[in-house]
Amino acid sequence: MAGVRALGVLARFPSRRYALFTGGTSRTFSVAPAMLARTHVSYEVKDDVAVVRINDPNSKVNTLSIQMQKEMGEVMEEVWANNDVKSAVLISSKPGCFIAGADINMISACKSAEEVTALSQEGQKMFNMIEKSPKPIVAAINGSCLGGGLEFAIACQYRIATKSKKTILGTPEVMLGLLPGAGGTQRLPKLVGLPNAFDMMLTGEKYQSG
Repeated sequence: MAGVRALGVLARFPSRRYALFTGGTSRTFSVAPAMLARTHVSYEVKDDVAVVRINDPNSKVNTLSIQMQKEMGEVMEEVWANNDVKSAVLISSKPGCFIAGADINMISACKSAEEVTALSQEGQKMFNMIEKSPKPIVAAINGSCLGGGLEFAIACQYRIATKSKKTILGTPEVMLGLLPGAGGTQRLPKLVGLPNAFDMMLTGEKYQSG
């Protein structure tokens, strides 16, 4: 039931129209004091659902930067520790973009294979944490959900996407000579089947929602 309530919260956001959910009334949010110091991830509690918002202030799109991952970890720890919260929804504050992928600058800054491996392991650690969440987490996808963004979404317990031409899913990092490095090679086949997963991971093809 907690997962159903989390999905139901989406129906009361007037700024987006999500597939399967329609209109409703808005209510007052409570804001966690600690979130005021964060720049990339914030959250509000509505009824018994934590609405976690992703918004990189330094870019037109959200990416899986080191800062975003750090703040997401902090937020989720607070959500799990709050007995009044039964579930969570992840949503982007950027129009047309959920998470566009990993921060390419973060990758290019690596000087050795060991540094790249460490980055991948940090991503795996965060997504494992999301996957094993004691409370249901819904990825509310509007706009591009690519690469690490898709890996993030498929680590959640539930996913819902807007019916929009801008909402596209895929793993285009293969075009840079990379494969999903944060658990996507394991989770994606379980969701869409091995042939479809191979198609996505080895061709870089993007799929439009709806």
